[in-house]
Parts: sequence; C-alpha cells; structure tokens
Amino acid sequence: MSRRLVAPCWLPLLVIGLLWIPEIGSARQPGDTKAAQAEPTMSDLPPPGTRSLFDHHIARLGALPYPYAALIESFQQFDRWDAGTVALLVPDGRSLRRAEADFQKPRALVAAQVDAPYTPHELAPVYAGRLFLGFVEAANEIEVISYNEAAGRFEYQLVANYCAGCVPRIVYAKRAICLTCHQAGAPIFSARPWDETNANAAVAREIARSMDVPWLAADSTRYHGVALSTQILTPETFDELTVLGAENLVTQRIWIEGCGVKGLQCRRSILAQALALVMDPGGFNPESADSARTRLLQKTHWPAQGIPVPESLLRSRDPMTERNTFERLLQDLRVHVARWRQQVAGDQAMLHDSDRKLAFFAQTTRLDPLLDPRTPRPPREILRADALYGVQGVARLFTPNDRRRLQAWSQGDVARVSALVHSGALDELLDPKPVVRAQVLQTIARLLGQPEPAYCCLDTTGFSPPRMEHVPPLRISAGSVLETFQRYCFGCHRGNPVQRLNFMGADTEAAVLASIRARTEIRDVLDYARFLGTEKAGTLMPPQGSEQRTALDAARNGGSADHEKMRETVPALFDF
Repeated sequence: MSRRLVAPCWLPLLVIGLLWIPEIGSARQPGDTKAAQAEPTMSDLPPPGTRSLFDHHIARLGALPYPYAALIESFQQFDRWDAGTVALLVPDGRSLRRAEADFQKPRALVAAQVDAPYTPHELAPVYAGRLFLGFVEAANEIEVISYNEAAGRFEYQLVANYCAGCVPRIVYAKRAICLTCHQAGAPIFSARPWDETNANAAVAREIARSMDVPWLAADSTRYHGVALSTQILTPETFDELTVLGAENLVTQRIWIEGCGVKGLQCRRSILAQALALVMDPGGFNPESADSARTRLLQKTHWPAQGIPVPESLLRSRDPMTERNTFERLLQDLRVHVARWRQQVAGDQAMLHDSDRKLAFFAQTTRLDPLLDPRTPRPPREILRADALYGVQGVARLFTPNDRRRLQAWSQGDVARVSALVHSGALDELLDPKPVVRAQVLQTIARLLGQPEPAYCCLDTTGFSPPRMEHVPPLRISAGSVLETFQRYCFGCHRGNPVQRLNFMGADTEAAVLASIRARTEIRDVLDYARFLGTEKAGTLMPPQGSEQRTALDAARNGGSADHEKMRETVPALFDF
C-alpha cells in the first residue's frame, strides 16, 4: 500500500482519538477519583509527637542527600554488610507518575533493608519493610512511603523539586489520594514474575537500548545508583519487604482491635509469647497451654467480622506486550492531549499536587481492571480469634540483635522474661495503642537492672513542624539577597526535619532574613579567607563535597559576589 493511501486512513483515527480519548480515560477507570476534591486534613500529617521513619533517617544524617545515588548510599552506611537497599527500575509501571517515566528515564524504586551491627547500648531502627522510595527524574520527585513506629501506620511523603541546583521540599502527601491505590495503608508491589521491572530481560534490554548502553554492560551500568539489569532475586526480595510492611499493620490491628479496649490480659499474653518466640524460636509450641490461653483471651474481644490481611500485591503486568498495540497508541495520545490541555489551561494552582497527579492518571491511563491499582482488592485472608498471627507479628517487630540483647539481659531465661510481662511490670506499654519495639526493650532492660539502650527514632523534640504539599513555596523578591541563600543554603537549612538546622524555614521572606541576620555564627562558617586550608576548613559551609559547595566555589573562582553578599548580610560578633 502506498503512503498516499495510508495517511488518509490514519488521519480520521487520530482526530477521533484526540477527541475521544480523554472521555474514555475518565469514564472507564475503576476506583474513586473524587477524593481529589477533598481538602487536606489533619490525618494527612503524622499524629502529634510522632514522625515517619524517613524523617528520622534524614534527622540522623542532618540533611537530605543528593543526588539519588547518595540517598541510596545513606542507608548502606548504617548496614554492617554495606548493602542496605534493594533497588529496581520500572519504566512503564502503574504509579501516579506513570506518564512521566519511560525507558530512558525509568522510575527508580528502592526498599531499605538495613541489617545494623550489634551495639550493646544503642538500638538501631528497623528499616526492612518500613521504608520505600520511588524517584522519577522527569518529575524531579521522590515518592516516599515509610513507617511511623509510634503511630503504627505508614506515612506518605514527597520530596519535590529534587534536582540539580533546586531547593527540595520534603512534604506530606494527601492520604486520601495515596490510599486510592494503597487501599490498606500499606506499600504495594507487583506479584511474581514482576514483568514491569528490569528483572524482565526484555524490559532491561529496552532500558539499555534507550540509554545507548551495550547490553553486556547493563548489569554494571547504573542509573541514579540502580543497575540497568538485575536478577530475579531483587524483585522477589522487594516483594517480601512489601508483604512484611503490610503484616506490620495487621499486627497492630490485632494488638489494638483483636484484644479490644479492655484487653490488657490479652496483650500481656501476646507479648509474653512473642518475646518467648524471639528468644527461643525452636521452643515455641502453638499447641501449648500459653497458646491456648492467648486464643481464649482473643476470643473475648475479637471483632465479629474478623481482621483482614490486606492484599499488598498487584497482578503482574508485562508492558512489553502492550508496546506495539493500537491501544498503546491511544494511551500515548491521551498523555499528549492531557499535557497539552494542562499547558493551555495554564497554572493549575487550584489543584494540589496529588490531586493533579491522580486526575492526570485517571484521564490518561486505561488498564485492565484486574491490573489497575485503583480497583478494590479483597483481603488475602480474614483472621479469626484462633489465629496466633498477633504473636508471630509482634515477634517480627524484633531483630536478631534484639534476641541477643534479651538473652544477655536475662541469662537466657525465657521464663524470667515471660514472668516479667505477666507480673504487670510492663502494663504501661499495654494500652490499646501501637506496640513499640524500642519501648518494650528499654523497659525490660531497666527492670532487669541493665543500662537502658538509647534509641534514635521516637523522640521528636527538636523537629521542625511537618509540612503538607499544598503549602506554596517561599516567595522571594527579585534581587533579594535571599536568592543567594536559596541557591547555596536552602537545600540543608529549609525544610530540614531538625529544627536547629531549619533556621531558614520560616514562611515569609522577611522572617527568613531576620533569622539569618540573628545568627552571627553564619559569618564564621562562610569565612573562607580565614579557615580555608586550616584544620577548621571542615566547619565551612556549604559542606565540602556538596553540590552547593561546588557551585559556590565555582562562583567565587569566577569573580561572583555571591559569597560576600551572604557574609555582609550577617553582622559581625562586634557590630559597631
């Protein structure tokens, strides 16, 4: 067939597609997108006095690492094997950022699984199944799902504006939007054989081809710290961590709802058995008198409808089978039309970020309902009162290092620890609220006459207030010296979870400038002429090796006045 005949055949289809696609994109999708119309609520932020594991992690570091590869490495520094993450690439997935990821710039997924070394006097936080990242370079955004230990739930956050020369913003997302797909409040992932990921050889080959990387070099070439090709063990481990995250939520529901408001004896029984399981896994007997007692106590309070175990896995989808289909062409057209409409409409200031993403996803994406993450998923199973899932779940909150501690503190006497729980000495921890591993261990250590181990990740004293995504960025007047501080300092000192480091985090330009001018120590950390090349060089800011330091050094060497502008803003110690 000649080209002159083909073009007229395709032209009407393209025109029809342009007019027709947006309507079917929104009319035939499962799930409720009306949540996009809801206003942010207090539940979007962590409960007062609590924060996400991601916030605690950034607080431990002191600043948000950049680039993404450095953020991945930040988990590895706490791991005794220097391998604290599982990472994958998903070029054509099912997230709300689906339209902005592709084979040249795939979505980079990371699950933390830090195996911390044993330290007698300090408890390390548990990362496995509790912290997940998804970075989309084209959107300059990291989606973060991380566990809030004190609240017993996962928090949903965004690191927006995450790019070179940008000022990142760590904000909490609107839960109603996130729970459209994360229906049980837990992380989700594809089921076996994980064809959307770069463990699928066809997907990995296409990623390598799109990046102009020879196939033989794909497993040694990294995109933002993630190998272009990986083995099937990687998504399998990611899968297991996702399931573990969902199980944590079930454990907390059993602890609170399964034992009920007045279930003190029930929670005592579960905790005593869980600690016995931690200390002596081989000696645990599900048919023992203690197990029978736990079942009996649960039966008194257990919800009549049972406790559901959520389905955290989505059916596997192979994007390569869709690549050359007519439906795929229509999908691509939807994306282009939706983007064009956004450009024509101008600034979507009335929509919050998550709203816009969900609306865009609904307008541009057609997936089989069985594959769509917005389709309501029935629970994997319904737990009844005779289940010992709570005992096993509470035991999973503890680590092998915790077993070592408990055995050392009690001289290996399991009965001694169980008796301590049944005596009522830990009852202050057994209210109908989330059970917290660190609090249990610290209390047991104190009761057994041992030094109470320190813990990094519960206390929020000194944290800056959490921010919602809809809060607009700071407006800075043209020509203001604050533009210079924004370029070199905001990355660490604005939006930092640690209050003392967040001294540029005020809501107005005047307030930020006032905070800067009130800190004479800034002159010292900017005093390059006096300290550069001396033993105090390490105190200079921005920190050596940071992107901001590289930019400031280049500006100083190029004759820029940026450095002096910042120094002159802050008064000397003796300002006459």
